[in-house]
Amino acid sequence: GGFPEAFLKPAKAEKLRNDRFDLVVQEDLRDLSRTNSIKDLKFLIELLRERVGSKLNYANLAQDLQVSPNTVKAWIALLERLYIIFLVPPYSGKLARSLRKEPKVYFYDCAAAYSKDQGPILENAVACALLKHCHYQRDALGKQMELYYFRDREKREVDFVVTKNRQVLWCIEVKRGDDHLSPHLRYLHERLKPKVSYQLVKNLDRPKQIRGMHILDAAGWLDTL
Repeated sequence: GGFPEAFLKPAKAEKLRNDRFDLVVQEDLRDLSRTNSIKDLKFLIELLRERVGSKLNYANLAQDLQVSPNTVKAWIALLERLYIIFLVPPYSGKLARSLRKEPKVYFYDCAAAYSKDQGPILENAVACALLKHCHYQRDALGKQMELYYFRDREKREVDFVVTKNRQVLWCIEVKRGDDHLSPHLRYLHERLKPKVSYQLVKNLDRPKQIRGMHILDAAGWLDTL
């Protein structure tokens, strides 16, 4: 994540992260809400850490926490206000077969993602970089840039869609080590006709370009943002 001490002393990273969550939930939360459900909120954070890059299912979370879905939605909103998580909504545009679904969840501290493989963690890192880029473009340059994801009825899914002034600028798929072009990315590129589409790969031998779709090293591309 973004903590220098955690980077310099990796063995302490998990303790520092948990201490920060405790501090934010127990102290900052009191300034925003009258809730006393500190234990349940901490449990919610742990559940969300396991669901990074997944769509929020409020009913399932409510069942795990033994509270109502409306309570979960209120707690999610609090975690957003505390800058622990952010939500990426679905893109619909003019695609007749796209669906309005639940948002996907990510952590501002990308190292907070919990996964046995690196895929969701890498996706969270890309989400953070894209969100910061969109915020910078809006705040510094006045450009209306937004971050979405895509999924349709046929379960074709692309990790990110970035728009500029309501027009699709980029379609982006994130892969840990697959250098074969995603068929879902190809489909969306052909339908939406963005300026360019990217498949960002963590472990890539060499970049490729296929009809306006680029397969690139993830770290190298993020460095250019």
